[in-house]
Amino acid sequence: MTGSDGAALAGDLPLSLSAAACSPRLGEARARQTHPAVLWYGPTYGVMERVAEGWMMSGMERMTPQDARDSLGWWFRNMARTSATPEADREAYWEGAVRLERERRNELTVAGRVFRVVRADRFCRFGLDGPEPPRPTDPDDLPEPRTRRDPDRFDHGLLPPARRPGCPELLGERWEHVPEGPGVPPEVTRDARRALETHPGVARLATRFAAAERENGAWPPHGPFLHSPAHVRDHLAAYFDTIVPMMLRPSPAVLAEYRAAAGLLRDGTRRDEVTVLGRRFRIVRVEYVVRVGPDGPETPRPSDYDPEDPVTGETEDLHWTDLIDDD
Repeated sequence: MTGSDGAALAGDLPLSLSAAACSPRLGEARARQTHPAVLWYGPTYGVMERVAEGWMMSGMERMTPQDARDSLGWWFRNMARTSATPEADREAYWEGAVRLERERRNELTVAGRVFRVVRADRFCRFGLDGPEPPRPTDPDDLPEPRTRRDPDRFDHGLLPPARRPGCPELLGERWEHVPEGPGVPPEVTRDARRALETHPGVARLATRFAAAERENGAWPPHGPFLHSPAHVRDHLAAYFDTIVPMMLRPSPAVLAEYRAAAGLLRDGTRRDEVTVLGRRFRIVRVEYVVRVGPDGPETPRPSDYDPEDPVTGETEDLHWTDLIDDD
């Protein structure tokens, strides 16, 4: 059974309370009612490799396209210095690293492998009381998706299948954003509209979580986007009892308040919100979406914020150093 927008209603949802409590699909449907607004949280970037099965992902946590390119250059240098890398491929990795120090390349073929810098959009659901906190169906503590079983491959899994925006599999959601208006540069609007045509599919990545602080009615994210609510609590607690004393130099009484808040975050409770001295923090869930076209995932747009120059000199400095053992 579907609604007028094609989204699934209750027909394919679990009927028992025990099944409903652990149903991510039901949690998604409920979130559309409790937090109906989907707001854009900005782009992020990473690197993927084209493999036989699709696109193998690295982490999508880089703040600018150049940051992602620099990370790929670092990976090339690491592969070139690893003793397990075939000697014939080492020079190709060195050459790839040098090229990234000279050019802003978003796709590169090195040692027969195709690598691409990829753009993702981040979204957060909002309701009357602000951004959506973690759902009961979200695992609270997940390990970082990293492994050393195959160190010459990216280790964040394959890019999920792309879906048609608004389709029943997405419960009618479109997961798209076109910035426009008098304060938006026209090239930003142009590139966003073009992406809807050139990359019409959307692939949803694993949900991430961040701490957001309420400021003047808004909820800007505070710190990194992590893989589980428990990791965010740990990071926020460290900010309260480590960073605050260094940056704010508070009085003993104020510091005691922050350290008490850190204690609350570490007490083992699935706590999604904490207030300290009038500052209100909430752990929020953030959706990552990659647009996909016939040739694969979307690269950075020409109008994306990309102010940094490539990191230069590291390849030359490391080229003649000893090889390293990947163990």
